[in-house]
Amino acid sequence: MTRRLNLRAFAGLEWNRVERGLAVLAILAATHLWILAGAFYALAREDRAHLVAVPVVQAQLPVLAGFAAGAILLFLLGLCLRRWRPGSLVFQHLCATYHVLTLAWVGYQIGSLSLPTGSVMMGSVLVGYIVLERVVVRSAFALGAVLLLVLNLAAAQGLLPYAPALLSPSAGGDALFWTAATFYLATPYLGICIVAMAFMLGLWQRREGYVLRLGLTDGLTGVHNRRSILAQLEAELARLRGENRPLAVAILDLDHFKRVNDRFGHPTGDRVLKEAAKVLRGCLRAEDSLGRFGGEEFLLLLPGVGHEVALTVLERCRAGLAGLVVTADDGERIPVSASFGLAWCATLAGISAEALVQAADGRLAAAKQGGRNRIESVEVAATPAAVPATTPRVMREAPPKARALQLLREFLNGWQTWSPVDKQIFHLGLSVALFANYMVWAVYLLLRDDRGALVDMAMHGPAMTMMTGVIAGYGVLITVGLLIRRRWPDSRLYQVVGQQYFGLSLIGVGHVIGILGFSTGIMLVSMPLVGFLYFERRIVWWSLATPLLLVVVLGFASATGLVPYAPALAEGMDRHQPHSLFWVLSFHHFTWITMAVIVMLADYTIGRWRVRGEQVVALSRTDTLTQVHNRRSILHLLEKEVARARESGVPLAVVVLDIDNFKRINDTWGHPTGDRVLQETARILAATLRDGDHIGRYGGEEFLLLLPATALEGARALVERCRAQLAATVVTAEGGSNFFISASFGVVGSGAGSALAIPEGEALFRAADAALYRAKETGRNRVEVGTLA
Repeated sequence: MTRRLNLRAFAGLEWNRVERGLAVLAILAATHLWILAGAFYALAREDRAHLVAVPVVQAQLPVLAGFAAGAILLFLLGLCLRRWRPGSLVFQHLCATYHVLTLAWVGYQIGSLSLPTGSVMMGSVLVGYIVLERVVVRSAFALGAVLLLVLNLAAAQGLLPYAPALLSPSAGGDALFWTAATFYLATPYLGICIVAMAFMLGLWQRREGYVLRLGLTDGLTGVHNRRSILAQLEAELARLRGENRPLAVAILDLDHFKRVNDRFGHPTGDRVLKEAAKVLRGCLRAEDSLGRFGGEEFLLLLPGVGHEVALTVLERCRAGLAGLVVTADDGERIPVSASFGLAWCATLAGISAEALVQAADGRLAAAKQGGRNRIESVEVAATPAAVPATTPRVMREAPPKARALQLLREFLNGWQTWSPVDKQIFHLGLSVALFANYMVWAVYLLLRDDRGALVDMAMHGPAMTMMTGVIAGYGVLITVGLLIRRRWPDSRLYQVVGQQYFGLSLIGVGHVIGILGFSTGIMLVSMPLVGFLYFERRIVWWSLATPLLLVVVLGFASATGLVPYAPALAEGMDRHQPHSLFWVLSFHHFTWITMAVIVMLADYTIGRWRVRGEQVVALSRTDTLTQVHNRRSILHLLEKEVARARESGVPLAVVVLDIDNFKRINDTWGHPTGDRVLQETARILAATLRDGDHIGRYGGEEFLLLLPATALEGARALVERCRAQLAATVVTAEGGSNFFISASFGVVGSGAGSALAIPEGEALFRAADAALYRAKETGRNRVEVGTLA
């Protein structure tokens, strides 16, 4: 059975490469069917002979149907490949190339310098960046750009007819029909692009926030995990050092927690940890932070307090834990207490996070040796050795090109953290450069000898004045932004005004050179993209409504003669077919800079979001210390492997292991040595397991192994190799002492067969956990096989 496709999984980057190609083909087939419907409508009109070249359109009907059928055949091929070759990049290239070639042919038929062609080209690029690999989009975009340029130049030189499916509008009614047809043909890609960008970005942001919270939260207790609490410690150190305020750091260890796990089982131990975290959160102040540092160890950050206040807070925590009532499954009360090690520093200059943690860990060991359920503290003072010495570095000057690329990367990385007003200022600055490009074109036009045959010179002066005024307006908006950026960095009014001005100025230029032209299509598609990259979605929707409405109004007003179409063009130039060589080159001049900026921006930003999304997902699934799956991730994998085993009928083995006497290692040699033991254990297990097996850190010193498609005897042999590898490992403590490590294993296996023969993941884990306790009770450093009830 194949998994069901769903839109949220697609936007969440969970589709494979072939499935993304299928999405492109589905869009392409729907587009060709849409165009085919428009062609049938045109042929069904009584006045069709005055509107379209009927023989050409009739000849294109089977071609359009063939394009749609080809997309459907490729779609069927992809359905086969998605199971057998899900990572095929060749299939993506095939889909993108077919997409470009077929739409380029349709664009040639209706005018390669028309609004539909511009919107389809940019829409294809942007949707491609959302769906496909970047290398595929780049190659497809290059192919489409070359085709577009060649077709335009060939039409301008008379080698090919321009828009062979169209007839020149000879009356107002004909012009009105083709105005409506232009918007009809451009609608699918405008809609797809805008909706897809808005949906994808919104979902991506929500998903990233959710996954980031998972990545920074301990899956069992709901407090900061080790990675997050250490990052919080670094941040507090930097902040308090600048404010010249003290900081207290405490490590607590639940007393005899190993005994709780060994006697009552891991589920009961998990309940103790969750209740203890709840008590600690209730005893801390609002500004304090709590994180799970290890198995039963927690790290507390007490910013801005001295020794006496820190002791008061920790005493409240100690008393709260001592009064905690937790009962086992049989009703027996489980005593809970904790030992605390406190390190505090009044002057943080020269103090590192590592020094504070090590000092607190040392006092924790003293608290346990002094009888447990107590607090030991120490003041950490800055020493000259603690202050890192500055060593001179030899600076090598990078080549100019490499230095420029580095500066560009730093700038692009930096603007993502800018305030909304700063982003609007930058965007307005880009717009000034865009209009300066138009001014350069206008000056070039004045220098041509044949300028009177190309443009209406009576409009040239007003157009230059309008352009100058537009640039001056941008200057005013930029100046206002610079004045308010510090006081109102999130001003929505400024964002809306800036976006509205940007949209209106672009539509003004589009009207002067032809509102139904290629440039307008590029502008319409690029506006929401830039907006969604910079601003809130609501602001983009507000700002987009006015330009869209104006495009429609100006298009129909020019068709009905209320306003002139393309008033900058000389009289006699075709209203809908500006295909002289000059206007072909001019249209490309207007659009290529915009296209280059938008494509590069999409390439960098969307590509970075994908990488960031993958990193965030990996972060949420990885244990900070051992770099294997964390508890949440390995339990999720357990449920997936159980479902897969039920579906395919193959066996599944589950292993729970516990490092022997790990508490003694921490108490004797300290937590840094204990951390190294955990890291070495994870490394040995990962190296011994096979491809396809999974390893995750379940708790403090417990690991969970999943062995798919493995019978019980094979699993026992593999686990025995893991046990022997660990038993032969020598670890060197901080003081130079050497010691061996070992682990006890509990193994359980589900037999092959029907889905009913394979129990739930929780039942498999409990059976393996029970076998682990038998291994520890019968001497440790051994493998015990569990039985399923």
